[in-house]
Amino acid sequence: MKTFFYALLTLMTLSNLRVQAQGKITGQVTDNKNKIVEFATITLLQAKDSSLVKGALADANGTFEFEKIKFDNYLIAISQLGYQKFYTPKLTLSPENPLLRLSNLILIEESKELNEVVVTAKKPFIEQQIDKTIVNVENSVVSAGNTAIEILEKSPGVTVDKDGNISLKGKQNVMVMLDGKPTYMSSSDLANMLRNMQSTQLDKIEIMTNPPAKYDAAGNAGVINIRLKKNQNLGFNGSANLGLGYGFYQSLPKENASVNLNYRKEKLNIFGNFSANDRQSFQLQEIDRKFFENGKVTSSFNQSADEKRRNNSLAYKIGADYFLDKKNTIGFLFNGMNGNWNTDRNNQTAIKNAMNQLDTTSVTLGIIRDKWANYSTNLNFKHVIDSTGREITADLDYARYDADNSMKYRTSKYDTQNILRETRNEDGLTGSKINIYSLKVDLIYPINKTSKFEAGLKSSYVNSNNDMRFDFLVGDNNTPVLDPTRTRNFVYKENINAAYINYSKEFKRLNMQLGLRMENTNGQGTLLGKDLLDRHYTNFFPSIFFRQKLAKNHQLGYSFSRRIDRPSYEDLNPFLFFLDPYTYQRGNELLQPQYTNAFEVSHTYKESFTTTINYSKTEGVMTQILEQNNALKTTNATKINIGYVENLGISFSLPLPITKWWFSNTYFNLYNNHYVGDIPKTTIAADGSSTTVFEPFNARATSYTANMTHQFTLPRKYSVELSGWYLSPFIEGQLAGNPMGAVSFGIQKKMMNDKASVKLNINDIFWTQRFNGVFLFNDIDVQLRNKWESRVVRINFSYRFGNSKIAGARQRNTGLEDEKNRVKSGGN
Repeated sequence: MKTFFYALLTLMTLSNLRVQAQGKITGQVTDNKNKIVEFATITLLQAKDSSLVKGALADANGTFEFEKIKFDNYLIAISQLGYQKFYTPKLTLSPENPLLRLSNLILIEESKELNEVVVTAKKPFIEQQIDKTIVNVENSVVSAGNTAIEILEKSPGVTVDKDGNISLKGKQNVMVMLDGKPTYMSSSDLANMLRNMQSTQLDKIEIMTNPPAKYDAAGNAGVINIRLKKNQNLGFNGSANLGLGYGFYQSLPKENASVNLNYRKEKLNIFGNFSANDRQSFQLQEIDRKFFENGKVTSSFNQSADEKRRNNSLAYKIGADYFLDKKNTIGFLFNGMNGNWNTDRNNQTAIKNAMNQLDTTSVTLGIIRDKWANYSTNLNFKHVIDSTGREITADLDYARYDADNSMKYRTSKYDTQNILRETRNEDGLTGSKINIYSLKVDLIYPINKTSKFEAGLKSSYVNSNNDMRFDFLVGDNNTPVLDPTRTRNFVYKENINAAYINYSKEFKRLNMQLGLRMENTNGQGTLLGKDLLDRHYTNFFPSIFFRQKLAKNHQLGYSFSRRIDRPSYEDLNPFLFFLDPYTYQRGNELLQPQYTNAFEVSHTYKESFTTTINYSKTEGVMTQILEQNNALKTTNATKINIGYVENLGISFSLPLPITKWWFSNTYFNLYNNHYVGDIPKTTIAADGSSTTVFEPFNARATSYTANMTHQFTLPRKYSVELSGWYLSPFIEGQLAGNPMGAVSFGIQKKMMNDKASVKLNINDIFWTQRFNGVFLFNDIDVQLRNKWESRVVRINFSYRFGNSKIAGARQRNTGLEDEKNRVKSGGN
């Protein structure tokens, strides 16, 4: 703590350094309907000859600023597609008037008619920027009424598998953030949260494949930052949304509603939102397994499972910013989500002998009820040191995750004559409680016009407590008898201390950014009160970025970063999770972190068409494997560290306005994954003894993903969108997957002076979004087939009310970092 205090004092001392004061111009752009004009092009011109001084891009709130401007006379020109160009009168910066705050920057809409088609301006669904790809969710007709995970499936370079695990450019272990704050969840719990998050809550999705040192070092594939909506106006205003959807296969309803509210007056801004979600769905799964002895098949299983799912959730947020004065702002933010995830599962298994003849039929009925609640609170402070952009921010965070899961399994076994021969009944209870504390401080310190220094400190503490109890129900009275192999209490405590520095410099034709992040990790785990693991390690993570301007329309970018992925708390938990009488999932307390070195080279033409070549190598890669007990005919799924995986790829991004009313965006990624390592093979003898040998594993596959979106702006305020994505055959460790994809269509009508809109869409029109794959290695031969209710028709109505003129709540990143991605917090 003493070291942390001195480091903080050093940052504050640095903040008091001064350079020569210069002028500053700020402003905000609206249109003649009092609407915010986002991302307008702003140019600062010399008043005497209109020569260019500086250029800028307004942000999502329509605001812009020019800093470190010499005292002189200027003009400002503002342009945006769909509006007439705007010029200010002459502006004078002087020692007596060093700060200009411009108002009444109002653009006039400009409509053009081409073959009876009215053209208006809007952001495309997908935007490609220098350091990130942005998915503008609100501007997609197809996304209306969808969940967050369904929108991610349409995003360029993103792949979501049958269990909701997210990959980016063929690489797993993506760090997912909400408003710059990591989600602190394991992959299964993150998938459940995203399934309960509506598109009406989302503003945009930022995809960064090689983030800088300011971000936590977790996530070898990069960062996906989901920006939630924040109202942008003075006075009282907000929006409301209603949605209804039905699937084609079983016509199960999906209902959602949300409201966003904002109130801002003078120094105070209060904002909040509330959303409710109730969805019914299904999943059909088939699994074929073969068991071997001395290379010959001794038996085979054909399993089919029919799941009915119903999940409902309530999500709510409230926050406030109070502007103490021009330099100091304080704020708080509270997020919460409560939900239920209910599954009724009918699992039938046909067990066959070596001659492929039916021997036994096993039927398992499963009733799973999961209740979960997630809460997080943030207190924050921002101090603006001077007008050159120097500032200090501090965040104090607390988060809590609760989950309670009850399971009832009833298994009946029948012979070939369909006569009941055996029953097995069991009940299970699991509970998970996680508390997370975090403190971080960041300094932004421009040195001069062309260079900037950034630094930060962060400390976090996590306490994860997990309980599991299983009972067999014995006798006519179903007397519970404890199963000690599945009754555990696992406690994991972890402290991560981090510091980073970042230096950026602009030259005439070259920009560079150098960063270094240090992370110290201390973790202790106990099982039933006994020490299970104790880990202490410190790592350094450099990052290097260069951007070179070759010619007027050509830019090259180079980047390198080193990253880490720590095991999730769920993966470290040595519980034996029951899936069915023959399938289990268990954690591995011996699982170690994996480390990735990643390189990228990109070329951008006309700040639009981008080509990127990437290479990464992950050492000690965490890989899911299947362990098969041929004697008991059971299969365990677990994760281990193997040698390494190499990823080599090339991607193309082409946003293209084909006409003034037809916009197209195409993304294509070709990549090769190469896994090398040793995988254990355990053989269990008749007396119960076991021997383990390591078999070499070498798997390689070249795959590709493609995303395409076409948006059409039609007369009478109609718009149409057609989109699709495709994933070719791929490998992830032992798993080889078959191709999958989807085509979606949507139409939108704006009304009531553009304050209301109705969107109708059909997702996965041809019902091609289904998963087929195979685990095939040594004596493992397992084939999987999954399909779910992805073909859905939805209608969504939204309405905006109140003042729609002035920008409101500020975007900010809180202090909850990558450990939050690893929390067990919700349903399965």
